[in-house]
Amino acid sequence: MVKEHVLKYTAEARNHFHVSELRGRVLEWENKITPILEEEEKSDAFDVCVYSNKLLDKLSSCPEETSQFKNLVSGERKGEISRLFLTSLMLTNSGNIEMSGEASNAQCKLVSRKLFSEVLRAYVAPESEAGPSSSAQTKKRKNVPL
Repeated sequence: MVKEHVLKYTAEARNHFHVSELRGRVLEWENKITPILEEEEKSDAFDVCVYSNKLLDKLSSCPEETSQFKNLVSGERKGEISRLFLTSLMLTNSGNIEMSGEASNAQCKLVSRKLFSEVLRAYVAPESEAGPSSSAQTKKRKNVPL
């Protein structure tokens, strides 16, 4: 009977130790992440159009044809660098810039300043006599060059 209680007490002590260890790691993580989240809360909302124009302006003002991404973002906060990197990927996907090289030495080249969002705003779908749901209108549509 005593042996049973000792085993039960030992198991509970081990469990308490693991819970305390886990709690300590969680508190350490919270202390690390809280200032980062507070700083992010102070930042403006992420607007890809604003960041696209910012990055395209930087590329336009560079005297060389290509620029290193790290030079384009030098002096920016870590959070801004992340936002500008995401923007560069989106601009690459839409054909505004070309990126090449390794991640640590990525090169950016300006291809076009015309943003895809501007193309979409300027696009006017062709009218047809049959109305917008007509399959005839679908056949008449032309691709808009980006």
